[in-house]
Amino acid sequence: MFMTVKKTLATILTVAMLAAGTTVLSSCGTDAAATDATDATVILTEDTGAASTTGTTAAAVVPAVLPSIAPASISINGETISAAEYDFYYYTIYSNYAQYASYGAVPTVAADGTFDLEAACSLEGYEDATWGDFITDSALTQLQDSYILANYAVAENITLSEADQTTLDSFYTSVQSYADTYGMTLDAYLTTMYGEAITKEALTPVIERYLLAGQYMTSLEAGYTFTDAELEAYYTENSDSYENIDLPTVRHILFMAPVGIDGYTDATEEELTAAKEKADAVLAKITTYEDMVSVGDAALADASASESAEYTVANGDMVDAFETWCYDEARQPGDKEVVQSEYGYHVMYFVDTQKDWMEDALYYLSTEKYNAYIDEQEALPQFDLQVA
Repeated sequence: MFMTVKKTLATILTVAMLAAGTTVLSSCGTDAAATDATDATVILTEDTGAASTTGTTAAAVVPAVLPSIAPASISINGETISAAEYDFYYYTIYSNYAQYASYGAVPTVAADGTFDLEAACSLEGYEDATWGDFITDSALTQLQDSYILANYAVAENITLSEADQTTLDSFYTSVQSYADTYGMTLDAYLTTMYGEAITKEALTPVIERYLLAGQYMTSLEAGYTFTDAELEAYYTENSDSYENIDLPTVRHILFMAPVGIDGYTDATEEELTAAKEKADAVLAKITTYEDMVSVGDAALADASASESAEYTVANGDMVDAFETWCYDEARQPGDKEVVQSEYGYHVMYFVDTQKDWMEDALYYLSTEKYNAYIDEQEALPQFDLQVA
């Protein structure tokens, strides 16, 4: 089966130790990101080892300030791009690929265990360049695409949502908690994550631009439609990879209260009750699919929920209680219910059934369409990126 990796911006803005985030922009998974030069997943991470010698947070050692590595001058359409904005993208992309290296997914680890930026890059289009070259180019491209998409968002009067603001506030609350463990101010700690040019004042408009870009990208993709012929053509070319059977598609919002899961402490009766009450309260707010999405995103952003996501469920994909609900023969689009599994309480919403290849077909076709769109935008004179 062939797939195209989406040329996209940051994929996850994380809060509360990467445990509760808002999915902002669509992306491929980690494996694809590690093998395609068009994708650079950006993660706001609380790992102070963004460019450290170990890539992990040392409990007893105050993290070091990272140097600013921004070019002397960056501008788009005459607007000066701050060093803080470039460093933000650079260090978060670096951190992401350094993590891949630590897992062995990117075979470029220096003798001291760090991600070797001088090593030859293995990604397509960078065979004669280094990993440092790739990360530098990726940071510039991500920055440019963020500017492009946010520019259109502003032109269409798109503003930050309440969920976006909650995500931003939660992120700073989380970072502050880490700063407190080292006896550091928020601004001082941010310099250990994204470079010496970063302060909260400098970083906030960068994240706001990022969030607006995400909203515009989401609105673009929501408007993509494809003909039956286009979808069938995808299936025909990839038919060996599918059974061509109907699968249920559901959304869920998970309120964690684990019982009997390896690696988790069992929830107390009080925690189970609290999780159930949260789930029931959220269920009462949901009438439509759009409610399910917006309410779930808000619950994820304020960290009350652990996940808000949509799945096309094949047999064996999910835990029994989740899957049993999905495969109930009486299930109809719009059905909703709170279901308990060993992970806690799921607010369930039945979307519909679709062929086992449909989700991949839609992803592939929307990826092609978005990639073509953003390539055209990058080439426009008003979005020309000047670096000196």
